[in-house]
Formats: sequence, C-alpha cells, structure tokens
Amino acid sequence: MASIANAASARFALPSDRLYLTDRHVWVQREDAIATVGVTAPLREALDFAPEIEFWVVDRVEVGDTLATVEGRDGQVAAVAAPVAGSLLELNEVLERAPQALLSQPYRHGWVARIAPDNWDRDAAHLVGAKRYREALDRELPVGRDLCFGGALLAPRDQQAR
Repeated sequence: MASIANAASARFALPSDRLYLTDRHVWVQREDAIATVGVTAPLREALDFAPEIEFWVVDRVEVGDTLATVEGRDGQVAAVAAPVAGSLLELNEVLERAPQALLSQPYRHGWVARIAPDNWDRDAAHLVGAKRYREALDRELPVGRDLCFGGALLAPRDQQAR
C-alpha cells in the first residue's frame, strides 16, 4: 500500500473528527444535537476558488437532498448534498459575502448548513471516516475527475439550459 505522502489524496486535509459522504464529497460533524455540513477540500479539483453559491431554502432535508449548488470553473456545477435527514436550522451567511471560504476554508468558515438530524445513528452508518474517504480518493483521483467527482457534479450551466 502506498504511503499517504505519495498518495493522490496527500495534498488534501481530511479531518478525522468528521464523517464523509464519499460520492458527494461532503462532510458532517456532529456537536450535541446539531450536524454541521460542508464540502470536502478535494472538491476544489472540480470547482474554482471563487465559486458562486445558490442556497436551496427548505425546512427539511432527506439524505442526498440538495442544500446548495456551487458553480465553479467552466460553468461546472456541484450539488451540495445533505448527508443526514432532518430539519434545516441554518445556512452559512458568511458564504454569501465570501463564497471563496467554501473552498479555501472548507472545514472552518466554509461550512454550508446546520441540520438537526432525525436519526443520527441511522444516517451515520452510511458515512465513512477520513481514512476510508482518503482510500476512495486514492482509487478514483488517478483515474480522473469525472469518475472521482461525478456523484457531486451536475451538467455545466450552459448545458443545463438546453
């Protein structure tokens, strides 16, 4: 097995205090009864450093529902998915003023939403830790961005209008 230093994912921070929805490239961190959700650092590979963010204002989400869409380079759009089901409590207002925080500080100021999970244990059972997420990245990144980020990416905006 390759060492982390030589792995495709070595350039990305993946905090071990979070769980990851691998194919959608989002993380979730639970504190008390609140789940904070954001995008992972590797999603920078598919987007840009000054993305445009559009929040989807809803009261409730199910696993996989879209919390926001993010438009990056070449009109590429990523859907930020909810990794847990529950009541949407808060959207990160910082991202409206400083959208670059989504990708430049994805684990601090760039979080997307806070959710009160309906059943944390049920939803967390389908998420992975940092080590398993890194392993998935190391398998998929060398093959290409389309394979690695395909679960999070939508058609570019200019193709969506057609």
